Amino acid sequence: MWNFGLAWFVLMFLSLNLTSTTNALFISQVKMETSIEAGPWFDHSTLSFTNASYDSNEIYAYIQNVGQGDMALNSTYSVYYSPNGNPVGPHGEVGELVISEGVIPKMAVNGDPIKLTYTPLKKGFYMFVAFQNHEKPVGNEILLEGLPVTVSKKINVNK
Repeated sequence: MWNFGLAWFVLMFLSLNLTSTTNALFISQVKMETSIEAGPWFDHSTLSFTNASYDSNEIYAYIQNVGQGDMALNSTYSVYYSPNGNPVGPHGEVGELVISEGVIPKMAVNGDPIKLTYTPLKKGFYMFVAFQNHEKPVGNEILLEGLPVTVSKKINVNK
């Protein structure tokens, strides 16, 4: 009986395996490549003050993009004050911050200069500080907070 059952089981197993079809499942995967640009990048802009002075009630400075490319992003500027000396030193030493986060809109290369203004509250010396694109290679620029800046000439206010 055991032999008959075992033979029947083997016969059924072989007949099912030999007569049945083999199915295969193929999965196709599409390889997607994506690039993400981590900006802002260096846009080859260079901000430079062209003139700075004081009239009867405000100080002003003109700034222009003199680089080789248009500005990709807005920039910011600050105004520093010192009662008797340089408000911004050549190694990034600063006096009293009187305005921060003024906005310099994007400028085309060699476009018209933009006038920045501030109404001083006391006698002394003032300087405008404009932040360059943070990806700008550091050359002779002064660094403030680790970022390259350009500074205006010292403006003397004697009210």
